[in-house]
Amino acid sequence: MWCNMKGTLMCVLVFITSVVCEVRVDPLVLVSSQGLVRGHKASDGDYSLFLGIPYAQIDPEDPFGPASDPAVFKEIIYNAIDGTVQCPQMTNEHESADNEALDCLRLNIYVPFKASVAKPLPVLVWFHGGGFARGSAGEYGVSNLVKHDVVVVTVNYRLGPYGFMCLDIPTVPGNQGLKDQYTALNWIKNHIGSFGGNPYNLTIAGQDAGATSVLLHLFSSNDRLFQKAIVESGTPQSEGMFVNSDVNAAIKIAGHLGFNTTDTQEAIKFLTTTPHDLVTAAAYELDLQLKPCKERSFSGIKNFVETDPFSLTNTRKVSRTSVLIGYTSLERDSLSSDYFDSDPFVTKLQNNFNLAGDELERAARMVRRFYIGDHAVSKDVINELEQFESDFGHNHPTERVITQLLEENANVIYEYLFNYVGDSGAKGAGHSAELNYLFNMQNVVPRRSEADQVIVDRITTLWTNFVKYGNPSPRGATDLIPVEWTPVTTEMRPSLVIDSDIRMEGRVYKERMAFWDLFYSMYGDLSKLSRDCSNSPYMCC
Repeated sequence: MWCNMKGTLMCVLVFITSVVCEVRVDPLVLVSSQGLVRGHKASDGDYSLFLGIPYAQIDPEDPFGPASDPAVFKEIIYNAIDGTVQCPQMTNEHESADNEALDCLRLNIYVPFKASVAKPLPVLVWFHGGGFARGSAGEYGVSNLVKHDVVVVTVNYRLGPYGFMCLDIPTVPGNQGLKDQYTALNWIKNHIGSFGGNPYNLTIAGQDAGATSVLLHLFSSNDRLFQKAIVESGTPQSEGMFVNSDVNAAIKIAGHLGFNTTDTQEAIKFLTTTPHDLVTAAAYELDLQLKPCKERSFSGIKNFVETDPFSLTNTRKVSRTSVLIGYTSLERDSLSSDYFDSDPFVTKLQNNFNLAGDELERAARMVRRFYIGDHAVSKDVINELEQFESDFGHNHPTERVITQLLEENANVIYEYLFNYVGDSGAKGAGHSAELNYLFNMQNVVPRRSEADQVIVDRITTLWTNFVKYGNPSPRGATDLIPVEWTPVTTEMRPSLVIDSDIRMEGRVYKERMAFWDLFYSMYGDLSKLSRDCSNSPYMCC
């Protein structure tokens, strides 16, 4: 029901009566710390939408600093009808989109009609991808998921220079975007019950940067506000998902915009008064890698990430958390034309390891021979090169994380490989391919073939079963999912291959993964992201 009464008190009374009498959650909900929120009913399913709800606010005088509690709504009723607001995007556009704003800490809540305060439904919280530089909560149409009777929440968080400058100073230590996510989780924990969601049956999930975020939440020392985690094609060890601090990032951005200084605080003061689209465009043009980092410790400042990605650990949290994790069959499914102008094996190892001279050439030669033998780097071996890029960037980092989770006695771990390409003729499923079946991306409902719809039904059933029960397999074999998804163990590494012929396989890509196990046993201590370089004969990071 819609509340159109003039008095706040009367609105609250009408809301409470509605909940008691009709049981279900209506498009008018009381958020105790902020006021009344009005949503609307979806046109594509039996659910309600509450879009663009502020979960925190950013101080315009300190846009790179911590967020504060959201303000009480100015109007009697907050109309939650716009989910398009996005945080400033780190792109080459010098003019931001109309929906970009510093005041972007919003979330969207999608509630099945059957949800009620008395009988709340499980909750899925989704952190978007985009390399910590792009993306927003509003890109994901969730009708495929909410029809399985789960409440879905999508979250904005600060990106690029506003979310991930790591300056090694108390005011900007790093990982502010991750801290925004944690603030959102606290808001959800405190208020989702009013929307018919169960705060004690909450799953955090994400893809790419969102998946990396999920794992960093799992390993952080913060309170565990979730029971389950879904990790899709991203880990802190994945290439490009974690960086060493760039303490001069603010000075570089300011200088690019014409303000020359060697003082970080002066640079921050200048950037605070600079339009956000200029700040993000400058960071993009400078090719600054603004991602999660190990934070320097300061008295009175709580860190989110306290170690390098190879040393992350939190047995207490991991042992109580169920994990669904995996990747696509061809994460890197295209190579640029200039990729073949140099030796990608040398370049890859040089960029990621403290290797030089003969040792670099020996390591690169070993990798080169494993993937392409004695062939030259050319388009004739493009399939093998794409496998190399996929393995290094995503596949093996995911397998290493699974090994670590097993060592820390994770509650249960389910591994998948998404391999469906439909009638596209593709050699394998590329990075983020599964999102097209979990969601209606950009909120566009595509035309689907019958075979595509089967994949939609399969993956959404598996994912939401995991959200609801901690076990993705239906209770008993069905025509839709005729196999039981068995979890991994220290001895066995079964993986569910999601394809037209859904099936279980043991240790996918086992030869390639064994090769990288061996490689990291030889050179892992030389990673440029590792702070423990005591065994390195070269300069440490």
